[in-house]
Amino acid sequence: MGQTCMRNCCNERDPEDDICIMLPNKFSSPSYITSKQEEGRKVILLMQSNLYEELQSKLENEQNNNQESQQIVLNIFLYSNFKEEDVKRCFNLLKTNDDYKEDLKLIGIYRESSLKYYKKQLCSLCHLENMECYSLKCQHIFCKDCWNLMIEIQLSNFIPIVKCLEYQCLERLPHQFLEQYQMYKEILVKRMLENDKNYTWCPGLNCQNLYKQQGIQQKIKCHCGEKFCPYCKVESHYPISCEIFKEITQFKESNQSWTTLDISICPNCNRNIQKIEGCLQISCICGNNFCNKCQQPWNKEHGQNYFNCSYASYNKNPSQILNQLRQRESTITKEIFQIQNYQQQFNQKQYDYYTRQFQRGLHNLIKFKKFEKIVQYFTYYLNEKFNDNQLDHYCDKYSQEINNYQRVLLNQLQDVIIINDAEIINDAEINNEKIDFIDFLKLISQMDQNLKIQKHCFKKYIIDIQLEKQQQLQ
Repeated sequence: MGQTCMRNCCNERDPEDDICIMLPNKFSSPSYITSKQEEGRKVILLMQSNLYEELQSKLENEQNNNQESQQIVLNIFLYSNFKEEDVKRCFNLLKTNDDYKEDLKLIGIYRESSLKYYKKQLCSLCHLENMECYSLKCQHIFCKDCWNLMIEIQLSNFIPIVKCLEYQCLERLPHQFLEQYQMYKEILVKRMLENDKNYTWCPGLNCQNLYKQQGIQQKIKCHCGEKFCPYCKVESHYPISCEIFKEITQFKESNQSWTTLDISICPNCNRNIQKIEGCLQISCICGNNFCNKCQQPWNKEHGQNYFNCSYASYNKNPSQILNQLRQRESTITKEIFQIQNYQQQFNQKQYDYYTRQFQRGLHNLIKFKKFEKIVQYFTYYLNEKFNDNQLDHYCDKYSQEINNYQRVLLNQLQDVIIINDAEIINDAEINNEKIDFIDFLKLISQMDQNLKIQKHCFKKYIIDIQLEKQQQLQ
């Protein structure tokens, strides 16, 4: 088989393995791990027990940088929903804009909290006398039981802010006081992980690993073996950008049966929200307001019509292209699952030169299959949005060569493990195409190299097309 290249990039090195960052076994504290090819990239594996320490470290850094108290810093983090860009913007405005500072004081953000204890006092809420009470700077006095009830209500609703019980009073319980509640600390950590782009987690099945990344990562390889996008929290879709992959997902999911429930995904925190009645404006519990149809921020243009959206451009009618994608995607997913079963059979066998070669082939086949799915997604996107079929021929050819690789490999495996999936390989092919093991290694090596070159070319081609389409839309 000759090598096929769509453009003159065969001699360029495929960076995929360089991007995948190997991570360590679990330690008692976070450690920096760098890829040997790219020393500038760093990923930290975070232990569950260290997450609140990570939050405290972030607060301390901002305290030192901005000369503000821990309470003020935390208030601004919560106000900015832990989004790094918004936090920086807020602190910069505080230094340069006195009116902005006054506005934050009025809404209780730029305000210190303190707590005063009373051994015996009248509660302003339940009106019981001789009660243990607390008050904030506002001097509104409430008993310990009333405070505890409000704390319980707020934390049960995942809200880490407890204001004074007096109506419209903006004073807050101090952070140092609320730290005694484990639920409070867990809510703060959850807010940080969900909204700060420097933190991500592995979406792998039964994997709970959390990571802190420094710099832009195209994908991360977890020590469980999963490669994932640190921003979308899904299986890696590189080289498709997150924005386009989200659009592809909207194209696909707009035709799925669950959308009859009118479910939207908050673009800020990725929560699923079902609209039962009312207009298009959705208010998420994270504080984000967006349009139910197009997921764009709610603005004056949307406000002119609360029941129709001119921005909702994705296709809601299943097309023939979409049906083909669904069928091919389902087939690839099933094949990957079956190949993984073959890998498990090998894990039970004695490890030697022969099994090592077969395991390598199965491992590469899964990688090719997963990338084939990415190519299918992008080809569908070009056809659906731009009526552009320039990748169709290359996509079909690439899929065909992967299937040939799969057929040769599984033919050779039929005496080693149980190959019983008729949809992947049939008996006639098994009986007629077994070859000498040395010839098999030469053939599979040649096919492997050819597919890697095509994979690398596809990556460059997809990146170039994305830039080209982006320029057309501007």
